[in-house]
Amino acid sequence: MSALDFRHHERQLHDLANEFESLRVRVRDVSYTPGADALRRIGPLLLAAQDLTATALVRLNALYGSRSAGAAGRRASLDRLSSVLVASCLVNNALALALQANPGEEEPSTGEWASGGETGDARHAEAILLIVGHLDEAAAQLELSATACRRLATDIVGNPTVTESRQAN
Repeated sequence: MSALDFRHHERQLHDLANEFESLRVRVRDVSYTPGADALRRIGPLLLAAQDLTATALVRLNALYGSRSAGAAGRRASLDRLSSVLVASCLVNNALALALQANPGEEEPSTGEWASGGETGDARHAEAILLIVGHLDEAAAQLELSATACRRLATDIVGNPTVTESRQAN
């Protein structure tokens, strides 16, 4: 594999890390009110996370199929990218759970939250805590994914065995 190919993998992994980081910021900054508004604001984040999971899978396949796959450190690199896939799937799960916790069925047609007395208030407060917790988990997993992508990009370029393999080709 040529140095250009390694740089291509490195650049793609840095780009993927930036996309994970960008989505993490969006998840951290999302504001919503329980009900239809939460669905409108969290739903697109879930779709973006699913796209990133698909992209990470494509990168894993490309890295696995590269000639560097036989180099020392390949297993660690593939394990790291596989961990990105796991974390990305956990992001998808956390965002889906946030949507599940959203009490949208209780939203009246006026768009205002119906308290429904103490029981409704308690359910509303519990839903908000659950949604916040799931969004926090999604953001944490996105941060892990970004970090793992950057480390993997560094490993691909900085691995001395891979570098020797490059020079031999």
